[in-house]
Amino acid sequence: MFAFVDFFLQQHDPRFVGLAAIVCLVAAYACVSLLRHARRATGRMHVIWIGVAALAVGLGIWATHFIGMLALRPGFTLSYDLLLTGASLLIAIGICGVGIAMAARGQSVADQFLGGAVVGIAISCMHYTGIAALVMGGAIGWNTAMIALSVIAGMLLGGLSFVAAMNGRMLTGALLLTLAICAMHFTAMGAADFSRCFPLSAGGEIDSGWLSGGVALISLLVLGAAFGSVLLDEADRRRTQREKERQEADAARINEVTSLLELATTHMAQGLCLFDNSGHLRFHNQPATDLIRAQGIGDDAVGGHFRDLSLAMQGASRPNTTAEQQEAETRIDELIAGIARGEVKDYLRTLDDGRIVRFVHRPIADGGWVTTIDDVTDEQRSQAAISHLAYHDPLTNILNRAAFNEQLDHALHTAGETDQNFAVIAVDLDRFKEINDTYGHQVGDQVLKALATRLSTGLKEGEVVARLGGDEFAALKMFTSMDALRDFIARIESALFTRIETDVVTVNSSASIGVAIFPEDGGDRSRLLNNADLAMYRAKAEFDRRTCYYEHDMDEHARQRRAMAKDLWTALETNGFSLVYQVQKSVATDEITGYEVLLRWSRPGHGMVSPADFIPVAEECGAITAIGTWVLRTACRNAASWPENRKIAVNVSGVQLGSLDLIDTVRDVLTETGLSPSLLELEVTETSIIADKQRALHILRQIKAMGVSIAIDDFGTGYSSLDTLRSFPFDKIKIDRSFMTEVDHDEQSKAIVRAILALGRSLSVPVLAEGVETCAQLEVLRVEGCSEAQGFLLGRPGEIDWEDLIEPMLGQMVV
Repeated sequence: MFAFVDFFLQQHDPRFVGLAAIVCLVAAYACVSLLRHARRATGRMHVIWIGVAALAVGLGIWATHFIGMLALRPGFTLSYDLLLTGASLLIAIGICGVGIAMAARGQSVADQFLGGAVVGIAISCMHYTGIAALVMGGAIGWNTAMIALSVIAGMLLGGLSFVAAMNGRMLTGALLLTLAICAMHFTAMGAADFSRCFPLSAGGEIDSGWLSGGVALISLLVLGAAFGSVLLDEADRRRTQREKERQEADAARINEVTSLLELATTHMAQGLCLFDNSGHLRFHNQPATDLIRAQGIGDDAVGGHFRDLSLAMQGASRPNTTAEQQEAETRIDELIAGIARGEVKDYLRTLDDGRIVRFVHRPIADGGWVTTIDDVTDEQRSQAAISHLAYHDPLTNILNRAAFNEQLDHALHTAGETDQNFAVIAVDLDRFKEINDTYGHQVGDQVLKALATRLSTGLKEGEVVARLGGDEFAALKMFTSMDALRDFIARIESALFTRIETDVVTVNSSASIGVAIFPEDGGDRSRLLNNADLAMYRAKAEFDRRTCYYEHDMDEHARQRRAMAKDLWTALETNGFSLVYQVQKSVATDEITGYEVLLRWSRPGHGMVSPADFIPVAEECGAITAIGTWVLRTACRNAASWPENRKIAVNVSGVQLGSLDLIDTVRDVLTETGLSPSLLELEVTETSIIADKQRALHILRQIKAMGVSIAIDDFGTGYSSLDTLRSFPFDKIKIDRSFMTEVDHDEQSKAIVRAILALGRSLSVPVLAEGVETCAQLEVLRVEGCSEAQGFLLGRPGEIDWEDLIEPMLGQMVV
């Protein structure tokens, strides 16, 4: 075995071995492909394809052998006998043809295997004949066992290759046949010993180099031709198959259309009529007959002229006078002329019995036309209902926002072309949420429907009422005098300010009304609606007024607050806020005890805005919760990165304190930032706690349980300070800055501060004084025993410069 491996590795040129393998693989694939094709062919083509397959594989085997011989390096130049070389080629082609014929005509797997085994014999015969063609002196030594093995390998692998190929595994078959050729050749070459051989010249010999090169070139050309024929024939077969499938599919479509046409004309719901080029009815189905008869047209008219049938089926448009008759005939003549020009005519007509019918006339090639008649009554009514829903409020059945906007746009157009003015009126019901919360949405819906009915009853021309959504209504009034507008507003007030009986309770309704007038208060839809809303909000804020007209100076403040609210949301999205820190120090030792976190906002186009101005707006527009969360997360993240552990105090708004989400927010922020809970202090005001005391204190207890400190801010300005302190164990009391302004020279202020400090000592709660701006104020706090203080005297709010703080500390450590 090792001798064989050594023979293969040491005595063969790998370049020619590779070339032999490629030629062998191409021939093998061509053979198995042509074999399957020969099996499908019949008659003369069956014989032809067997011959082509035999030629392809015979040439491939022959070429593989001589290229393999070219790879052999026996130590001297090989030459070949011309007659025996040619005989080896004929042997390969002939015996392969027998094997291929056996496999192509066989009916069983055994037949296929035997055919492949015969091809294996052809490989062996060709090989040993090719060896016999060698011209050289001496005698080749042979290993009989290896010879037998080479023949068996060729037969076995050849049989398996044909079985695989004939059962659809083309690539496997080609690889097995390649292996059969290569295994037989190289095993046989391993059985030969050329050591006692020497070169010998004789007449009629062929040089091995020229022979192998020529054989390779001719074989590749023949194999290429064989492949080309396979590809062409396969393409033809696929084209034939596709054509057959297309014809079958076309036949099936034609049969299906014919069947459907028969069913359609017999059972279709549509009426179908066929008119010739002269306008006479040539064909009609039963639904068309039923429809014609339903209009009181006798059977004698069925089959008549298109003009007569059209006049008889005018329905609600039937002419009653001679002039109307002539006009109808003219329309029908124009209709016929249009169809004759190739135009499709499509129109609706309402018949005497109320049905809505759609007529469609479609020209055909011979000058006639096909008419389809559809009963579209339900469809038209459904479309009308959908159109109604698109422009009407589903609860109250009055106009909705989309319809109101269209009416407003129409009013703008009309007013622009005439001298008329119009007013846009915004209406918002008062305390409607209380009705829903107290009595349920069913009662609320009854109230809305009753008010909508009252508002829309008795509307005059140029007056529009709509429900925009929820408890918001809007109205529009075209007018030429203010008296007409005042009358309309009075009717609106009368409809809104009333007692409404529901299934559950009697409700007293009221509303806030705002009025904006074109063109004084706006020249487009958006401005008019916005200004009417501003006036309405002013009416809601003034408890003694039902209706407010838009006034620029008075409503500009509301507009500014709306603009600020919009900018606040934008600042949240664009990271437009920043934080500063105000130091808190021990009154006794002047040591830093912590920092209060303060929010700053530089509003684009306005500069720095005081928190006292934008925090109330943030609470109104709902942005305060998001802002508060941002402040808490940013402050904790910054504090966690400081080189020194310093406590930070963060203010919490009343809106935040009223939501249970604050508990999760604090927990999540501490987990996310890694800040120790002991370094966080939340400041809450008495006012925020009193709004919902039980809920607020419950939330604060949950946060305090995490280890977070809770301070009561602005102490002394609320209404129940002592009760609040008794209800919750605060960690710190902060004296409001208003008491520090005159503490150094006003005895009353000093007494209040002294009392708060005494209260803190009695409760063992430290007290921090805000707003310390003078040394005198600080001295009072030191004398009275205040724990901590903050203010401009101790440090203005700003960013923390840790280098300035750490250097003195390092200096003290060195000393």
